[in-house]
Amino acid sequence: MSVWSIAAAQSGSRPGDIAWNITHHLEFIAQAAAHHVDLMIFPELSLTGYELALVPQLAMTMDDPRLQVFADAASEKQMSLVIGLPLLTGQDTLLSAIAFLPDGTRMAYGKRNLFGDEKLFFSAGEGVPLFGYQHHHVAMAICADISVEEFARDAARRGANLYATGVLVSENGYLNDCAYLARWSRDYKMAVLMANHALPTGGYQSAGKSALWDESGKQVIVGGESEQLVVARRTGKDWQGEVHSLRYPSVI
Repeated sequence: MSVWSIAAAQSGSRPGDIAWNITHHLEFIAQAAAHHVDLMIFPELSLTGYELALVPQLAMTMDDPRLQVFADAASEKQMSLVIGLPLLTGQDTLLSAIAFLPDGTRMAYGKRNLFGDEKLFFSAGEGVPLFGYQHHHVAMAICADISVEEFARDAARRGANLYATGVLVSENGYLNDCAYLARWSRDYKMAVLMANHALPTGGYQSAGKSALWDESGKQVIVGGESEQLVVARRTGKDWQGEVHSLRYPSVI
């Protein structure tokens, strides 16, 4: 029976230090590969940190040469990767998650439900790409998107088996956001994976506690508050979870 292994990279980011953050992402990717992970998602704006004032300087295009390392890693490790970053698309800048697939495909999703000051720096995205293969179809969401039922319903109607969201959620909002994710997984019969920041970023103290809910709304696994790899494995219809501390954590 086939096993599908997915993970949330509960990572920290250095503010605006893209080169360092890329290296740190690769540390998570290497550890995920050692645990035979098929898909891993990073938190909202993981590549830059949640540094809104720096967006004009940090935004990059889909073909930015600095992103090639993720395409190479996806191919080498045969792992789909979802990275958070500010994305330039023509005249607009999107608060984006980019999926790097093992076959070389890159797919971008732009956050549709912008929150607070994000509206000063970003344009809202439109639609949601679906990627994967039989019984492993993935739809993306970013943080405040998870409060919009229409987005979750659309993902399920399009055949998503997994709703994957990178977030920045503080302790104050954590339980409320988890209630949304449990509800969407239960009501729309799709698993939900959430990757939260491990450390403070952009003036917010993240709660950590990345998690996965199964298709019935049951929380299968939840992480702690440090940098961790939160892994969930589905064998047939059954999910199991495990948490691994980052093996060689860098100093942030």
